[in-house]
Amino acid sequence: MPAAPVQASTIEHCLPGWGGLAILILMLNSNDAETSGMANSDSSSSTPPESAAQSAPKSDRRERRGPPPNPLYHPLFLPVLLVAFCLWFGWDAFMTSDPDMLKHQTFNRVMFFITLPICLWVVPKGIKEHREDQAKAAAAVGTQADGNSD
Repeated sequence: MPAAPVQASTIEHCLPGWGGLAILILMLNSNDAETSGMANSDSSSSTPPESAAQSAPKSDRRERRGPPPNPLYHPLFLPVLLVAFCLWFGWDAFMTSDPDMLKHQTFNRVMFFITLPICLWVVPKGIKEHREDQAKAAAAVGTQADGNSD
């Protein structure tokens, strides 16, 4: 099934300055989809089971390719952001001698004492979740390696 044609004006309107690059990427992705579809239809009728098993890792690799994960979904994004705010509020509340910042000293102290316990609660959870994600990824790579060796 051929991919839908890409309208350049729509992409350039959404991504000014990056439209040409976006069009190129979409065209490459649509060409990959077309060639993989043709390869699957040709190889399914004439290949023995051994070569079909060897072609499976290629399809797995193709499935893994795609857009990069959103950094906002990373388990350490919120903890790092909260630690940065906590340090900022703490600096402005207790360490700075800038007269302009002394006007906002009460706000910075209140925000520091609000963000500090949140950081102490969220940072260990984020680290734990990040380690679990790494362990799952390592286990998935290990099972794929074991599956390919058979």
